[in-house]
Amino acid sequence: MESLEYPGQPGRLIPFLVVALVLFFAIIAFSPTTRAATGVRFLHLSPDAGPVDIWIDGRLVEQELTFKEDTDYVEINPDQHRIICKTEDGPDTVVLNSLFPFREDKQYTVALTGDRMSDDLQLLFVIDNCPPTQRLAQVKFTNAIQNSPQADLSIKYGPVLYSRVSFRTGGGCRLIPPDSYLFSLTESESGDLIAQKELELQAETRYNIFTTRSQEDGGIEFLSLSKPNAPEEVPKIFGVERSVLQLLGAGLIASLVILVLGR
Repeated sequence: MESLEYPGQPGRLIPFLVVALVLFFAIIAFSPTTRAATGVRFLHLSPDAGPVDIWIDGRLVEQELTFKEDTDYVEINPDQHRIICKTEDGPDTVVLNSLFPFREDKQYTVALTGDRMSDDLQLLFVIDNCPPTQRLAQVKFTNAIQNSPQADLSIKYGPVLYSRVSFRTGGGCRLIPPDSYLFSLTESESGDLIAQKELELQAETRYNIFTTRSQEDGGIEFLSLSKPNAPEEVPKIFGVERSVLQLLGAGLIASLVILVLGR
């Protein structure tokens, strides 16, 4: 005997579920999401290079950047980009030309490092990102001291954060409770003190620390570039988290499949 369909049976619900799915995925597809842009900034760490001009893919982005100065982040597409730095003063102009693959959702510092007199100017590409945190500060260290021996960076009365860091190298993120600290840079082999600097660290903040030689007396200087680094808010659509809506969509699809197979 053939079964009879009554109002409210599954067959009547299929068109409704199809329409609901179409509307649901249209809302998700066209709703804005929050994503960190790929960005690059520049830092001048060569004491004798003089001012430099900087281009990205032939576009002038900074003019007369001087020693220990840094720029704001420039937003770029995640792709290979050509970075050109050109010295402005002196009898011999130096042009540095580098093609570098910038990754999606990363921020970079491109540092001019080395010594012009010894023909050792180079661009150093450093990824700045650290995992966001609410209660701690984040530190990343890079050694930009020309002719530097391997060095350790530590906190006075605290742990060694980075060990045996050579010129133009650095290390990953370190999580530190917010407070005021005395940072010490020492030679790895002898333990002799190279330089010290007191830094105030705050929660939800990233500190990219660089060391370089002074322009005046050749001593060692610390540079700290800070940036807020709090966790991003979870994207919401109509006040509901996107992940929750995705689970709801999966449930609708499962219901539709069950109804179709059940017919």
